[in-house]
Amino acid sequence: MASKDGIIEGIRQVQAEAARIASAMPEDAWDKGVYENGWNARQILCHVALSANVPAFLIAAANSPEPAKMPGGSGNMDDYMDSQVAMRMEKPVSEIVKEINSTYEQAINVVQATPDELLAKQIRTPWQTEGELGALILDEDIRAHVMVHLADISGAIA
Repeated sequence: MASKDGIIEGIRQVQAEAARIASAMPEDAWDKGVYENGWNARQILCHVALSANVPAFLIAAANSPEPAKMPGGSGNMDDYMDSQVAMRMEKPVSEIVKEINSTYEQAINVVQATPDELLAKQIRTPWQTEGELGALILDEDIRAHVMVHLADISGAIA
């Protein structure tokens, strides 16, 4: 089982990496394409800001007697993500990083208040990933999702 300390350490790594990238990335590089035929660096950072909600969302979903539903009531994750990214696109990078930090701080509070039994619970996410709640937060969301996006932005700097 992923421990609360492990999840919080993963969150802190995301916060530090987002701040490092924001300070290292030249302003004109944020509009540079990172993914072929896809998002640029700013769009990815906006997506990371949205993703900061995932730990608290998954914990709330695991604690609910109802099956987890897509955020925003949308049945289409891509449409939901696109609309959420678009809402953040005009913000300065510093404001996006501030949102990442504040949302993850809220997530840390939620993680700390979550019973260990709930972190050990087997769940199925609305995007059809199954596993232990704590491991899904740490391994699937933080390490395999958010940190990979941040590494992609970082690679665009090089």
